[in-house]
Amino acid sequence: MRAIIIDELQPPDMEKLTSRLQAELTPSGLPDVFWLELPPELLSPEQTAHGDCAPHRVAAVLDMDSLKLELLVRSATSLRCACTGYANSAQRDWLLAWVDGLIDELELKT
Repeated sequence: MRAIIIDELQPPDMEKLTSRLQAELTPSGLPDVFWLELPPELLSPEQTAHGDCAPHRVAAVLDMDSLKLELLVRSATSLRCACTGYANSAQRDWLLAWVDGLIDELELKT
């Protein structure tokens, strides 16, 4: 799996991160896994055409001392749809900016 990983986070930083993700992201139904929805303007033409599959999102996974943002853009309704695939360059740039902003806002030590 391709992913962006922020690791070696200290317990106080993990607490701040957990609180933020719980408040702002959609829970997945699995412990410590959340959905981060991509903005509609970043969707590929195929993802845009698949309105029934919306929202398109990536998984944010908390572990003991890390945050992993998976780069697989998934449909909310189907795992086997053609609109599911790895993030394109604009989507990757947005995800990296999102996680960089999160690190700055929460003052995480990395």
